Amino acid sequence: MAIVQRFLKIRETEQEVEYTYGFPEMDRFLTIQKGSGEFTVADGREDHATWAVFWGIMRRQRAESTWPSGGGVQH
Repeated sequence: MAIVQRFLKIRETEQEVEYTYGFPEMDRFLTIQKGSGEFTVADGREDHATWAVFWGIMRRQRAESTWPSGGGVQH
């Protein structure tokens, strides 16, 4: 199964960062706790799309030492 998702940072505080994501519509929301790396999904669905976006964001955050403003993942 191919997964294509786009994501966009919509909010960042000292404790957490929030993204909207989806494809073709970005209608889902993912909040990541900066300290622990734990995340919550607004709709409660931790599906393949959610995990792909989460790992894509985390890879970029580690590589760039900053939370990405947006992007996409394809698996």
